[in-house]
Amino acid sequence: MTEMTLIEAVRTALARAMEDDPAVLLLGEDIGPNGGVFRATEGLWQRFGRDRVRDTPLSEAGLAGAAVGLAVQGFRPVAEIQFQGFIHPALDQIANHAARMRNRTRGRLTCPLVLRAPFGAGVHAPEHHSESIEALFAHIPGLKVVIPSSPAQAYGCCCPPSATRTRWCSSSPSASTAPAARKWRRTVPGCPSPGQPAAPGPRPDHRDLGRYGQGVPGGGAGSGGGRHIGGNPRSGDAETL
Repeated sequence: MTEMTLIEAVRTALARAMEDDPAVLLLGEDIGPNGGVFRATEGLWQRFGRDRVRDTPLSEAGLAGAAVGLAVQGFRPVAEIQFQGFIHPALDQIANHAARMRNRTRGRLTCPLVLRAPFGAGVHAPEHHSESIEALFAHIPGLKVVIPSSPAQAYGCCCPPSATRTRWCSSSPSASTAPAARKWRRTVPGCPSPGQPAAPGPRPDHRDLGRYGQGVPGGGAGSGGGRHIGGNPRSGDAETL
């Protein structure tokens, strides 16, 4: 099987979702002809056209609000925030609207959107480019948070559910945030099922060590580590928070 990077896996998954379902749209700053800051959408503007791959103004609040509006009207938007440190202006739309839509309408409306935002250090970027605030989103009821650590996981975590490709998150909003430093690391995507955490490693003693994202050794579960706490605890890749 051909090796690919995490970014290539995201791009492949987005292209497949857009082929499967015309309701899948991409929104974000510089994601059109430029292909996005990490080139996750490179070539998709040329392939699917400007009506489905939309460059947006420099407004994270407006971007998230547009994604919520599209989602409740039957589209399947994938919105890209360039870095997690830029996401704070969009918190109102994410926490008070997207995450609560199903509950506040008693199920009449759903919000099947995916919000992508890389996190973490390791790319030599300035301030607001290395934040890791995924714990904040994990405490928002109604929002699913997925953090792929490998291309295999990224392929299944970065697309919205569609009529032809049922995803594990059903029609709920989800935030997919991958470690920025791993976006160009090549591995063979021996894919687990989309959204299904990788199997934990062997358990030599009674302790478990939970990891996610950049904290997963080598981009997969069960890669050892944790010996600083004594013994050899089992290491698992959480993927979902």
